[in-house]
Formats: sequence, structure tokens, C-alpha cells
Amino acid sequence: MIISAPEFDAIFKAGQLRISVVGMSNVGKTRRAKSLVADPSLNFAWLSCDALIEAKLKPWLEGKGFRGVNGVAEWMGQPYEPRYSETQYLFLKFEEEAMLEIDYSAKRNLLVDTTGSVIYLPQTVLDELKEKTLVVYLEATDDVRKLLFERYISNPKPVVWGESFNRRAGEPELDALKRCYPQLLEYRACRYSQLANITIPHSVLRDTSGRQFLEEVRKMLPSQ
Repeated sequence: MIISAPEFDAIFKAGQLRISVVGMSNVGKTRRAKSLVADPSLNFAWLSCDALIEAKLKPWLEGKGFRGVNGVAEWMGQPYEPRYSETQYLFLKFEEEAMLEIDYSAKRNLLVDTTGSVIYLPQTVLDELKEKTLVVYLEATDDVRKLLFERYISNPKPVVWGESFNRRAGEPELDALKRCYPQLLEYRACRYSQLANITIPHSVLRDTSGRQFLEEVRKMLPSQ
């Protein structure tokens, strides 16, 4: 959704503003959502795509003997494991179903808090997101990327890799993860940028309120 600053003002006042935030983990997508709903004067609802997916996954996984966050990790596995291509596919199918069930007709302004893997969904799903919402990319700064890498290598939790992982013959598993993870972050950064209507660096939004976030978004829009 491409709108001008005056259109932004009018839609916000009418309670029909639809914003989706995209980006990597730990860039503040959920924090932005919480800051908006914390201020009643902004009249925002928060839709967490993680929560939608969890609601779909939980009964399915429990039926197979997996429970809780650790159960999801155990089920999904790592990209070098034989079952990974299937579990990654199934996870993205659940995410696609969740995205297709989003109700954009709320009587309030709406913030759609997407997952880091949203960029791997079919183009039709992404096109609908761009048609129905103003897509804001919260861009990870170099220090955030470094932190993401360090956290991942210290505790490699399952993530959606797409085609970004490849293991060389004889290469230790952890070495392959270390080599490929920066490539994954770079690929995702490019895809988030392509999906977004506007991009705001993570550093600009540190410790901002919900209203300040909206002001930063508005600054990035054309004047007419």
C-alpha cells in the first residue's frame, strides 16, 4: 500500500490504518506493536502472526508427541538433517494458512506483526499483504546482525533457511552453520527491502513510543 502523508493522516484518524512490520528477529517488530496498543489514543489493534501460527501448530504437533517451544525445535530440526526439507515446508504451509486468515476489516487501526520467515511465502500472499497494508521494514543495523549471529551460533535454534544453507563435503555441522548464517541474513535483508513500501533503520526507533513510531513512518511518505 503506497499512500501520501495526508492520506496517512486521514486513514489514521478514521481508524482504518493498516501497517505491517517486517524484518529479522530482535529488530523490534513486537516492541513496536506493544507500544502502539499501549497508547489508547492511537486506537490500534495488534495481530501477531507468531501467535496465529502457534495456534495452528500446537494441536498438530501435540498429536505427534511434541510439546512447547522445545517441541517445535525438536520437530523442525536443523538444515543438515534429512527431515528438514519436509518440516520447513510444513511450517511455511502453516504460516501461509495463518496469513490468509488475517482479518483486515477491523474497526480500529491495525499493526500486523509478521514473522522473520514471511518472505518465503508465495508471492500471492505477499502481494495481498502489500495491497492491504503499508509495509514497513525495520532494518537491522550491523551491530544487530552481529548480535544475531553470536546468539545463533551459541545456541543454533531452528529457523527457516530457504535455499541459504549448503554443507560442503566433510564440513562439520557447526562450521557449515557459521559459514551460511551471514548469507541467510543478507538474503533476508534483500527480500525484506523488496517487500517493503518504506524502510526505517532499527537505530532510529530505539526507545521510541508508539506515537513516535508513527511519526517516523509518516516522515518516509510522499507529501502528496
